[in-house]
Amino acid sequence: MSYGIIHEPDDLRPDNPPVNPELLAGLEKYLVDNKYDLKLLFKAILNSNTYQQSSIPDGNNPESARFFACYPVRQLEAEVLIDALNWIAGGGGEEYSSPIPEPFTFTPRRQRSILLSDGSITSPFLEMFGRPGRDTGLESERSRQPSAAQRMCLMNSSEIQRKITMSSRLQKMLASVKWNRELIIEQTYLIILSRRPTREEAEIAAAYFQANTSLGYKAANDDLAWTLINSKEFLCRH
Repeated sequence: MSYGIIHEPDDLRPDNPPVNPELLAGLEKYLVDNKYDLKLLFKAILNSNTYQQSSIPDGNNPESARFFACYPVRQLEAEVLIDALNWIAGGGGEEYSSPIPEPFTFTPRRQRSILLSDGSITSPFLEMFGRPGRDTGLESERSRQPSAAQRMCLMNSSEIQRKITMSSRLQKMLASVKWNRELIIEQTYLIILSRRPTREEAEIAAAYFQANTSLGYKAANDDLAWTLINSKEFLCRH
């Protein structure tokens, strides 16, 4: 939820007390009583009313997120974001290489970026979006602040354009719906945002398709996909 009961979670010291000592003590007792079963602990947290709160705060208190009064909107981590883009592209993953050839020089493309165990294996995209080099191992080493360079990358990167235009997932979808405009828009929303478009969104997208008939449905849908990828709904946890 962006903040921990103790924040940062690895900064345990007397002058950095928990924001809610009773909650921390309750979770400690729950873990011990259940014989240190982490799955049960995660289940209790994820099914709690606190974790399932809306990301829209009920009020203007600037401390609401710190005290878990709402679910804070925050950008996806670099590894999660590139894996999501690769899933949309329908490909296996990124190509990474290690400066030290052990256990192998090149990471298999089928391996997701979130599974990279070596901090020295990186890419310009991961570095731009805040993945740390793990020099200290501290949680605070990761940069979580959006930047202008990130926005420019998402809007102008030739690599992201390639992932969209060459996406086997989008191409299969276009063929499966037999180039039906309404179904193309609906399925593109489902693929990228995991929901159907609202009536207003569908009308705006349909108007764009209509105004750009010379482009063809594929090119117009590539534009729609790129727009959705740059939306806050796609880029953020909420």
